[in-house]
Formats: sequence, C-alpha cells, structure tokens
Amino acid sequence: MPVEQPAKDVQSRFAKALAAHPKTTEGQIGLSVSGGGDSIALLHLAAQTISAKNLHVITVDHGLRPEAVDEIALVAEHAGMLGLRHEVVKWEWNQQGNLQAAARDGRWNAIRAWSLAYNIKTVWLGHTEDDQVETILMRLARGSGIDGLTAMYPVAHRHGLRLFRPLLGCARDDLRAWLKNRGIAWCDDPSNDDPRFDRVRARQMFTQLEDLGLTKKRLLQTVDHMQAAHLTLQEAAKSFAKDYVRQDAGDLIFAPEALDLEKADAPRRVMAAGFGWVGNRTYRPRFEQMLEVVEKSRGGQTVTLGGCILTPGPDGGVRLSREAAATRPVLRDKEDENHVTGVFWDQRWFLEGPLAHGQVFKALGEGIKFCPDWREAGTPRVSLLASPSVWQGDVLIAAPLAGLSQGWSARIVADFHSSAFAIED
Repeated sequence: MPVEQPAKDVQSRFAKALAAHPKTTEGQIGLSVSGGGDSIALLHLAAQTISAKNLHVITVDHGLRPEAVDEIALVAEHAGMLGLRHEVVKWEWNQQGNLQAAARDGRWNAIRAWSLAYNIKTVWLGHTEDDQVETILMRLARGSGIDGLTAMYPVAHRHGLRLFRPLLGCARDDLRAWLKNRGIAWCDDPSNDDPRFDRVRARQMFTQLEDLGLTKKRLLQTVDHMQAAHLTLQEAAKSFAKDYVRQDAGDLIFAPEALDLEKADAPRRVMAAGFGWVGNRTYRPRFEQMLEVVEKSRGGQTVTLGGCILTPGPDGGVRLSREAAATRPVLRDKEDENHVTGVFWDQRWFLEGPLAHGQVFKALGEGIKFCPDWREAGTPRVSLLASPSVWQGDVLIAAPLAGLSQGWSARIVADFHSSAFAIED
C-alpha cells in the first residue's frame, strides 16, 4: 500500500485508483465537497477526468460554524467555474445525542436522499491516506476488532449506494501542494486543530508514535491485512444469509439455523447486519444485548432492540421487523424541482406517486384502521404498522403495502442480501 509520493504524482495516483475500480466512473457521479483542501482537490481531479454532464456536487451545511458560509461560497465558485451542478443541503441538530455522531449521520442522510433524487449510484469522497492512519489509531484506542481495524475501503457500499475514495493513496500535504502549484484556493477548517476531537488528538499523537517505529507504512499494512481478513468473513456471512435468511418486503425472516450466536462468526455477523438493515443503523448492536434478545425470541418472546422487533415464528425462526415508533416522519414543505419523482423515507424506502405540497411521509401506525383490505396483503400487522404511508394533514392518502395504493408505490431501495455485507461484486 502506497505511503508517500511527491505532489506531482497526485494525478497518477488518482488515475491508478480509478483504473482499479472502473465501476466507480460509470453513470451519474456525486462529489461530496466541503471546501477543505482534500475535497477541493477531489473536485478538480474529478472534473479533469469525468464529463461535466455526469458530475453533481453536494455540500452539507451543518449550520455549526460561521466560517461555513465562506466555505460553501468557495465550493459554489469552483463548481461554477468547472461547469458543474452544485447543491447545498442544510442540516440542523436537534440537540439530542452526541453532536459529532449526529452530524455524521445527518450528513449521510442528506447525501443519500440527494443521490436518490438524481439517480446517482456512486458518490466520491475526499478521504486521504492521512485520514486512514488517523482512523486506525482511533480504532486501536477503542479496542476494535477486525471490522473496526479495516478502517476505510477504497470502495464500499451503504444502503445501495457505492462510496468511492480515490484519494486514499494520496497524502494530505501532497494534495495541498498540488492545489498550490495550480493556484487553486481552499479553506482550512479551524476544528481540524481542536484537541477536543479524537481525530485531532490521533493526528497529534502520530508524530510520537513514528519515533517508536509505528510508522504510516506499518499502520497501512495493518489496514491491508485486516481488510483481507474482513472480506473473507463477509463473504462467508453473505453465503450463510442466502441459505438461512429470507427478505419479505422490509422484514427479514431468520431460519432456526441462523439463531445460534454462541460460537460461529457467520450467524453473529448476519444477525448484526440484519439489525443494521432493518433498524437503519450504521453500527451493530452490542453483542451481549443482541445475544439476549435473540435468545428470548427463540424462547417464544416478542422483544425489541435498536428500532427492531423480533417476533417468534411457528418453525422456530424469528421475523425481524421495523419498529414503527423508531421511525421519523418526512415533511414535503416546499415545491421540489421537476426531477424529483418521489420521497426517500426511513433510509430504505422510496415512495413514488402524485406529489403535493404539505404531504407527510411516515409509518402507517394507527392509520391501518383506514385500510380495510390490509389483511389481504398477507403481511403481519406489526410489519404494516411500520410500513410507509402518505398523509395530508390528518387524512391518509396512501399506504401501498397495506392495500391502499391511490397511485402510489413503495419500494426498498437496496435489498438486504445485495447491500448488507458491503462487498463489491
């Protein structure tokens, strides 16, 4: 794995990354650009390689720093100069939970919804070799296992979207030198030097670790080894899931063989992936909690964990369903652009139909009483309660899975077996 290269070699490293992953250059491509040196370099490198008609730029405004106004303006200026479409999406913190985690999730949700609207299948991110080193140092400090120590893959999948990091072979300083040589301006985020953040402390600690022989090369070698081991485990889990897990719309039905989590890695990995897919969570539940609720369900109890409901089945298996109370409504509070044909809801569903101002998209819940034919759908009531529905005020407009379509359809954007194990086919 490459460690360092002169600034003049940035373009060849970039071209090599694209050649190694040709699928990432196909179709409509999204670029996540914040205004920092890494993402501005990504913007210009991409524009030199991909036709402008296939590139879309997004900047997520977290509304947390006054400097963000200038950063967004800079991205808009660069995008306009390159003839690229640029969209700014605002995110607001609800003051709940950890700010960094909430901002990270909010950024991802914004990018995911934006990508779906533009039929974008691949999003390029500006993570660098330095980000990779900082990530593994933080994971080591947390005592992470194989999954955590894989750090970041060049290509990964999340909820049906391909993520590509073409700058993982480039050092941060070299990218800035490349920009400087071309007279390209960027913004420096002052939070990158704030020691309150784990990543900044990892960056500051690295200089001392190098004196002990824990160099960038050694850390990247560790990432390489862990990624090889991780892929083997993921392949085994994907194969196991095909044999013992069946998807039913937004639910997963686990055969009895998939419920023994005491020994083998594959059932554990598949169950954790199931909770992540159904519950829309990036991180798997704690193993002890997962083991406890699965055992209760095997014993005949209906239990909940991580926004999911486990219901015992007649054959000794369990059904994993979304918990309606864990979902959040989406309000269509403005007239969207003409390209928008539907609404992305709960990170898995895309609803298409006659859009109108003021519509609310949410879990059906007690609205099931307005669906006289719901039993004919053949789906358990608990599953339909968490299924997508369209409302106008207090009036239920549609519930496609509960037999009330009214011109609306609802589909899962990325099915479990093809998306949950993040393997590039």
